[in-house]
Amino acid sequence: MSTILIVDDEISALEALKMIFKEDHQVLTAQTGQQALNILDNEFIDLVVLDITMPDINGMEVLRIIKEKTADVAVVMVTATKNLKTVVEAVKLGASDYVVKPFDVEEIRIIVEKTLKETRISRELSYLRQEIDRGYKFDELVGTSQIMRNVFENVLRVAPSKSTILVTGESGTGKELVARSIHRHSTRAKNPFIAVHCPNLPEALLESDLFGHHKGSFTNATEMKPGKFELAHTGTLFLDEISEMSPGVQAKILRVLEEQEFERVGGTRPIKVDVRVIAATNKDLKTAISQGVFREDLYYRINVVPVNLPPLRERREDIALLVEYFFQKFKEELNSKAKGISADALDLLTVYEWPGNVRELKNVIERALALHGEEEFILPSHLPGEINDGYKQEIPRSPFSLGSTSFQEAVANFEKRLIKAALAKTHGSQVKAAKILGTTRRILKYRMDKLGIKQEAFNSGAQSPSLKG
Repeated sequence: MSTILIVDDEISALEALKMIFKEDHQVLTAQTGQQALNILDNEFIDLVVLDITMPDINGMEVLRIIKEKTADVAVVMVTATKNLKTVVEAVKLGASDYVVKPFDVEEIRIIVEKTLKETRISRELSYLRQEIDRGYKFDELVGTSQIMRNVFENVLRVAPSKSTILVTGESGTGKELVARSIHRHSTRAKNPFIAVHCPNLPEALLESDLFGHHKGSFTNATEMKPGKFELAHTGTLFLDEISEMSPGVQAKILRVLEEQEFERVGGTRPIKVDVRVIAATNKDLKTAISQGVFREDLYYRINVVPVNLPPLRERREDIALLVEYFFQKFKEELNSKAKGISADALDLLTVYEWPGNVRELKNVIERALALHGEEEFILPSHLPGEINDGYKQEIPRSPFSLGSTSFQEAVANFEKRLIKAALAKTHGSQVKAAKILGTTRRILKYRMDKLGIKQEAFNSGAQSPSLKG
């Protein structure tokens, strides 16, 4: 719901305009230019309908002051005569449009709705530019493993609904990417997606960031500021690491979810919003509830639809695809001459545990190309020490070269050797082999069938197969 300020010294015109817009918008009114400026100092206004002829401050002067103080507030001018010179001057000062008295109800409604839509788009673009300026990367989720296919299916299934969603998973697994994917496939896709990273802000600043504040409500509050809930109106608000919120902020979030309204810091008037909330956490919220640091009622409010992201070690079959994805991405960004990842380096990347998950893998590939991008291939020696420790373990070496076979063939060959080695070591026990490989028996059986690996060759008593093919 947008907030419209109507400024006109004629009571009849003021009431007529209020009647037109009050059903769809929150409407405030002022009979003088100074009243209007006072309201703009203390309220978040989306659009001003401003009469040119005012008793104290001329409407054109009010327009000039509005644009100097709050350039993103849209202004539609109302004039008694269609004076071309006046209209041109108003547009130069920043007016979005104008209407002539006596106005046609449908005409002014269309003009106002069009201007509000343009304002929303402009504000969202401004927010996205700020995100990009801070180095935000809009990467895509990557994976063909069954466990990730299940995640993708869940995203498509829950995206069209209005339900609140809780995305869980270890740090670095891509929870914000999932939230953005849900937003893109929802009916709100054309509206704002606003992300709030809760651990980055102390309680007072987080409350102001979420709900906004009024001028003078605390030290350094020199102007009225809208919060992220207002910016996300009709769109999606992503609350990252919601477990880090204080009990006081948790209570306010609960109120918004239950009543779809809140009050700014220092305010007394409730503000209605239409926002879908997606929360994320890398903590066990049930443990947090038992420890008294997370509200149980809020947990049930945000956990309407749970989406769990697996750690990278539980979907090792996706590692080679992610390596290739990030290699191509950073090769282009860094203008690298490297042809690919060497087979030995790929072996090490595939068996590493990845405590930092996809984020860590991304950083490793970027660092390797930044430091060694002039080499023909990225070698084991170009990888961090903790990954090179894999050389001390018994890793089936890869006899192929990425330069002589396709990437897909190389991945399939390597995966086949890994599975055969694990089955040989466990004398054919799929349960134990799956545990070694960091996957499930069901997924292991699926990959064996796809790769043509026969169980019989590994049953107890059978001769262990060669790992050469």
